[in-house]
Amino acid sequence: MGVALELALEIGQARAGFVARLARGSLQLVVARDAKGGELKVGARTLDRVDEALTEAEAGVSDAPPRMTGGEAPPGAVAVKAEAGHPPVHAFPLRGEGGLLGVLGLYPSPAAPAVPDDAVVQGLNVLAGLLSRPSVEGKREELASENGFRYSYGDIVTQSGSMQNVFRKLDRVIGTKVPVLVVGETGTGKELIARALHRNDEERRSKRFYAQNCAAISSTLLESELFGHEKGAFTGADRRKRGLFEIADGSTLFLDEIGEMSLDMQSRLLRVLQEKEVVPVGSTEPVPVDVRLVAATHRNLEDEVARGRFRNDLYYRLKVVRLELPPLRERREDVPLLVEHFLHVAARERGGSPKVLDRRDERVLKVLMDYPWPGNVRELENLVHRLVHLAAGDVITYETLVEETDLVRQATNEARPVRPLDEVVEEVERAEIENALRMTENNRTQAAALLQINRRSLLRRLQKYGYQGED
Repeated sequence: MGVALELALEIGQARAGFVARLARGSLQLVVARDAKGGELKVGARTLDRVDEALTEAEAGVSDAPPRMTGGEAPPGAVAVKAEAGHPPVHAFPLRGEGGLLGVLGLYPSPAAPAVPDDAVVQGLNVLAGLLSRPSVEGKREELASENGFRYSYGDIVTQSGSMQNVFRKLDRVIGTKVPVLVVGETGTGKELIARALHRNDEERRSKRFYAQNCAAISSTLLESELFGHEKGAFTGADRRKRGLFEIADGSTLFLDEIGEMSLDMQSRLLRVLQEKEVVPVGSTEPVPVDVRLVAATHRNLEDEVARGRFRNDLYYRLKVVRLELPPLRERREDVPLLVEHFLHVAARERGGSPKVLDRRDERVLKVLMDYPWPGNVRELENLVHRLVHLAAGDVITYETLVEETDLVRQATNEARPVRPLDEVVEEVERAEIENALRMTENNRTQAAALLQINRRSLLRRLQKYGYQGED
């Protein structure tokens, strides 16, 4: 792959470039070089910009002008706009039978011709085709095929039988229009399942995937966000706003934490599912929609129905197809795979080579395998990122686990010294705040909603812990 990239740099007269593969819904860096063959640092922001530009280009015409695409690029490529600290990129999509596999990105050189000749264009597209062929990064897709799956689930890192049972059920419902209810503990990967449904649906995957966390905003805002509103419908409604159901027409909409939705909102959602139309706030005219709905919750909705907190008719409408995701403690064989994956993700974000576990010391993997992971895959991801930042060298040792985490004592049930209660509370509080900010991409209003505190209270706690950033 490095040789192919070097050829692309030479043919395209580019000053630098990279190859990235699509994994778990985002681009993951595989290799990056400058024109002299030296290693190149490509940050997560660059890959995100390229990903957004490709999504915009595939979406075609939209109500708003393109944000990421623009300028000139060779035929077959998408021009990604420059922004402060980030130069423009010519992105050649790498495609396979299942859709987008990755991207060949070239940083154009000022000395290169503004309009490349046909031979250069042909050569670059041939190389993009070669890079689109299955490689080491495609082994999980091959494994899916070997297991008899009709579709690819390579973005979900697993080798466990329980998850393969989930894939077999997915095989039977991809391409249908029935709602899907995904249940499981927090951090088990419910959104990844929704994205797999969308990515494998031939009729919908060319359009953007949409998601909304029902617990992140108030019921009033959620109503406007999902169903839209007319101009003048309420104070501050100075223009018509299309809701997510209308925007996602012909695509997939993922509603996370649907168990947090108010009864009034549940009633409106039921009508949308029954009538296949939405009525914006302040309007009497229904708007027809064709949306594949995927809902998720960590709550037991049968218990919520019994307590009168969730509509019985909506529950049965949603559970036409019910997928239950196993917690990580029931798929421990996935822990080494997931650790390896998150080490590579952390390396992409930081730049440079990934750190590794000390495999010579059997205690390292044993601790990770024995720990019950109450926060599931998300907890494991956060731990790996923490270890990457705190480990002194390139190898994460058993001593690092002992010094920097409480994992060893919890995994082995060893007694530990009693700590001051205030210290423990602060540690847990800070960890949950950081997790909420990560989940909401540092949106403090949404993070406060997830933590079930007001925004002012969150800001006080951030100040207390010395958190730096904009309000």
